[in-house]
Amino acid sequence: MNRLVKTLVIGAAGQIGAYTVQDLIQYAKAQVIASDRKLDNIKRAMTDLKLITETQLIELDANNSEAVTRVIKTEKVDTVVNCAWYQTNLAVMEACLKGGAHYTDLGGLFDTTLKQLEHNPEWKDAGLNATIGLGSTPGITNVAGAAGSAKLAAVDTINIYSSWGNTLPLKEANWPGYSIRTALDEFSQEPVMWLNGKHVKQPVLSGETTVTMNEPVGKVVAYYVKHSEPATLGTFVGKGCRNVTFRISFPPTDITTFQTLRSLGFADTEEIQFGETKISPLDYLTAMHHRAISKSRHGSPPHEEYEYDAFKIDVFGTYRDAPATVTYDIITWNDPEKGLPSSRDTSVPPAVASNWQSTGKMKSSGVFPPEVTIEPEAFFKELGKRKIRVEEHFTETRKFY
Repeated sequence: MNRLVKTLVIGAAGQIGAYTVQDLIQYAKAQVIASDRKLDNIKRAMTDLKLITETQLIELDANNSEAVTRVIKTEKVDTVVNCAWYQTNLAVMEACLKGGAHYTDLGGLFDTTLKQLEHNPEWKDAGLNATIGLGSTPGITNVAGAAGSAKLAAVDTINIYSSWGNTLPLKEANWPGYSIRTALDEFSQEPVMWLNGKHVKQPVLSGETTVTMNEPVGKVVAYYVKHSEPATLGTFVGKGCRNVTFRISFPPTDITTFQTLRSLGFADTEEIQFGETKISPLDYLTAMHHRAISKSRHGSPPHEEYEYDAFKIDVFGTYRDAPATVTYDIITWNDPEKGLPSSRDTSVPPAVASNWQSTGKMKSSGVFPPEVTIEPEAFFKELGKRKIRVEEHFTETRKFY
């Protein structure tokens, strides 16, 4: 009798990692080891989701590559999903390579992504697959960009837009469906876009443009932020792609909140003295964020769809010697029946990839972005099972003279 696939989820106490564990158990029937830096945090998260008896819990620091390797080898782990902060990606990848496990993560915020791709030869030689940057964005957006490019004869530009919000009469502050640490990095680091066939740095929150997205988003203002899609899409989709841009449209109250947090120094990693202890402002904010997430899991499940994540991907090029555009509109609402948040659009993709790696559906050995290893239609169908809606629109210009 074949043993169950064993998957190690790192960062399982976080906003995304906990729901990745849930998805792996529900849909992949995997045997999951849930880990995080503090055991109490994992216990709380797994208890909140009623998964405490279905998971094996381990206290594990993602930055400790040797410790992660030991767990992989001792527990005979098949796949690792890293839902911790992107700065742990390289250490966890090293552990997977030594331990013999496949790997996926939520993204490398451009620079780390490029460093990860440099390790492709070792992974290819080891016969292991590392599909990097597979959350909602990067992730679903990359796959959509590749899917649209495949339908065109030539590609000129891929523009990606991200937004989120709620439809409550009294607007409350929202948090993005990913790490608060990454969000503050996006507000602090210069974005890099793929422009005229090369990577070009841009000022933070530059590239302001107005875009019309599907309801309930409508017409919004979006800005450049640092992201992984421009690091890979332009070169990996080929077909002459000259431009790849990524913009976020922040709800008005949220962009003010993040700018205030940044200006107050909450993005700083240098520790400061507080009484008899030392802590960095970013670590303190992260702890507060985790506490808020845990409290939200204890609330009554919402009885209506009110919270959403939304993405728009425009792929411009030519088809039959005429201009053509392939557009993907993607939206995820909170699931009132299961009490799941809209942020599951980030936790589901790595769970799908992990399942495909362990079952042999993903056969390529090496380190790849999702636009290379993920088969779009099958992937979109998996998203559909979780009420993550993907719409494809093809617009072709035809002249009759």
